[in-house]
Amino acid sequence: MKPAALLWVGAALLLAACGAPERGGMATAGMAADSADQLIMGMNTILTKDGVEQAYLSADTAYVYEATGRVDLKHVKVTFYSALGQAQSVLTGKEGTYWMRTNQMSARTDVVVVRQSDGARLRTAFIEYDPAVNQVRTDKPYVADNGPKHLEGVGFVCDPSFTTCSSQQTHGSAGLLVMPAR
Repeated sequence: MKPAALLWVGAALLLAACGAPERGGMATAGMAADSADQLIMGMNTILTKDGVEQAYLSADTAYVYEATGRVDLKHVKVTFYSALGQAQSVLTGKEGTYWMRTNQMSARTDVVVVRQSDGARLRTAFIEYDPAVNQVRTDKPYVADNGPKHLEGVGFVCDPSFTTCSSQQTHGSAGLLVMPAR
C-alpha cells in the first residue's frame, strides 16, 4: 500500500474511533435532526377537526420532514379543548411526533396529563392523540392520581377530558364504585 493511501486509512480509522457526538431523542425517532427540511424554534399549531379547534400544540423545537409530513418535537405541550372551547386537560412530554397531514400526535418520555376540572394527574411513558376519533390512548403502563385516589394500569383509551376511559389491568384505590341497577 502506498504511503499516501496508508495515511488516509489511518485518518479514517482515527475519525471513526472518535465517533460523532450522540443526538438526544431524535436518533430514537428514526431521523437525524440535521436531515430535517426545517428547524422551528417555538412551534405552535392548532389541531382541528371540521374547522373546530380540538387542541393547541406547542413545542420548544420542531424538526420538520416535509416529504413524510412528520415533525419531531422537543418539550411538547398540548392543551385539549371541549366543543365549547374550554380547556379540558394539558399534556406535557419531553419529546413527541406530529403528523401534519392527519393532525395525529404522540408524546413520549415523562408524559404528564393534568385534568383542568380537578387537577387529577396521569403519568406514562408514551401517549398518542387521534383527532379523527378525538381519543387519547396508550398501551404502556400508567399511574393516575386524584387526591387520595390512586390507579395504575397498562393501556387505556380516553376522551381528551379524561372523564370517559376504558383501561386494562387496572388496580389501585379509587374509592366507592356504585354500579347501576339492572
